[in-house]
Amino acid sequence: PAGIELPVVIKPRFGSWGRHVHLCTTTRSLRRCLQELRDEPWFREQGAIAQELIEPTGCDLRVLVAAGEVVGAVVRVAAEGEWRTNVALGGTRHPALPGRRARSLALAAAASVGADLVGVDLLPRGRSYVVLELNAAVDFTADYAPEGEDVFAQTMSALGARSFSQAA
Repeated sequence: PAGIELPVVIKPRFGSWGRHVHLCTTTRSLRRCLQELRDEPWFREQGAIAQELIEPTGCDLRVLVAAGEVVGAVVRVAAEGEWRTNVALGGTRHPALPGRRARSLALAAAASVGADLVGVDLLPRGRSYVVLELNAAVDFTADYAPEGEDVFAQTMSALGARSFSQAA
């Protein structure tokens, strides 16, 4: 299709776990992908996103932001032979302490869309990061907690504090 620079990732507007996410590196593979998707109910209803491919590195950093606070993070590592880091596709996650740059970028990304609770996926690029996507329905576990912390309590505390300040 005209106007699309390759390679590109085709995916649903609303999705999770890496399902229905396709890497298209040629015009032929893009056309084939769109042909296959046209019968999917979600595709007929909402279309798809064509996202510029940011070269995968085999890992990413997911930062959990609640009410303008970083409450946790994990490094996600792709499964052998997989370009996506999704745990549902065999990837693994490991607790992480994001540095100042990652924290600032994740907070800015969450604020830019007014998100109260979001997972911000960051790909390492040299000494910094690039925002890959924001996940409004992020699945998070105790793995996200800084050592000795309770990520669920921190999340509820941050969200509760925002609710109180907005109600006042």
